Amino acid sequence: MEILIIGIGGIAGALSRYAIGKYLSRIAFLSFPTATFLINVTGSFFLGLLAMNMVQHPTGGLIEKYGFQVGFLGAYTTFSTFTYESIRLIEEGEWMIFFLYTAGSTIAGLVACLIGISLKFI
Repeated sequence: MEILIIGIGGIAGALSRYAIGKYLSRIAFLSFPTATFLINVTGSFFLGLLAMNMVQHPTGGLIEKYGFQVGFLGAYTTFSTFTYESIRLIEEGEWMIFFLYTAGSTIAGLVACLIGISLKFI
């Protein structure tokens, strides 16, 4: 049952990432990888929120743990694209955008996760 739940969540996460990326690619700022940045930051927020909910309610369901945390967020967020885009920025000589992207992604992701953890509303 866990595999099926992860698979359904993964499909939803991958399709969400694709749709958001496609939409944001039309309104992207310069060569800054806006879509990956926003996807990874929002994914960090939701993982923090869901992880804290699992701590508060350890008997949480399979759908939350496997469907959302492993499946959806695993397919939605993307470290590999982040690293690839970072290397491309270096190759293109976009050093300022590279530093903004890598430092900004790390800091914003940590802050977003911390905000999610601190909400504790469920």
